[in-house]
Amino acid sequence: MKKTFYIIAILTLLFSCQKDDGKESNEIWIYTSMYKDTINDLTPRLKKQFPELDFKFYQAGSEDIAAKVNTESLAGGTKADILISSDRFWYEEMANQNRLHSYKNTSWSEIPETLKHGKGYYSTVSIPVMVLAYNSEAIKESEAPKTFKEMGDAKWNQKFATGSPLSSGTNFTTMAMLQSHYGWDYFQRLKRNETIAEGGNSAVIRRIQSKERPVGWVLLENLLRFQGKDDRLKIVYPEDGVVIHSNVMAITKKDHPRNNAQKVADWFYSKEGQEAMTRSFMYSPLAKIAAPVGAPALSEILPKSFPWTKEFIDKVTKVRSELKEKYTEIMFQ
Repeated sequence: MKKTFYIIAILTLLFSCQKDDGKESNEIWIYTSMYKDTINDLTPRLKKQFPELDFKFYQAGSEDIAAKVNTESLAGGTKADILISSDRFWYEEMANQNRLHSYKNTSWSEIPETLKHGKGYYSTVSIPVMVLAYNSEAIKESEAPKTFKEMGDAKWNQKFATGSPLSSGTNFTTMAMLQSHYGWDYFQRLKRNETIAEGGNSAVIRRIQSKERPVGWVLLENLLRFQGKDDRLKIVYPEDGVVIHSNVMAITKKDHPRNNAQKVADWFYSKEGQEAMTRSFMYSPLAKIAAPVGAPALSEILPKSFPWTKEFIDKVTKVRSELKEKYTEIMFQ
């Protein structure tokens, strides 16, 4: 009898998750990989702009967000209304599976073509940039690295660190971009140099500061936060190109109207919304918004960045799992 009760309870729960009365809720769930201080900056501004809406945030890494949305979808539908995270290839998968709401926000025409989906399924709301960094107490400026490519040279044996592409969207994209240009031999050379590839950007910075690995690839936004706090951390904009990332925004597809989510998406591209992004030391995709404090203009580094092409996006979207498996085989076995 007890077993039957539990089965009925589970079925009732699943049915309630699947049920949609067709009405738009005033509750807006935002699933995001943005840092908590960015969320704390955004929340009161959103509440002031939209007093009629109740904002809820789920904050986690890009991979965790993807896993949560996929799990919720299997159970009848995700709670998320707006997604903001850095794994652009997952958003491509979602678009291909017709799981995103097509909407071209009010600043759509100002966003570069390479930073948005052609059919309006997603767009870049902020731009993180992967650069190199080193500890000036351990590495002289004259001997500092100049390119991503040279980090495979024997000179950098036991001196280099990266975040993990298996858990971080920006680290995965960096890995995929460098693999596309330099092949798997590049990562085999990193392995021979005993490169540490674990954790996120904060872990890499700690290794640079402690001199365990005095050089690393790190997001510029993390380094700019140390301005005036740790002057040993020096930034290198690699000559072979910085890696431009997309903090992607998308509206999930649901059976009811998405007017509230669309209004919120428009706000993120307003001057107030975009300046919240630059206060968190990320670039805006809109040319009219100034660069983060301490950073060069996006127009200076964009022409020298590794290019985003449709071919690259399509290829990586199809072979994401294979890339991770091959990377694991090289770096961790």
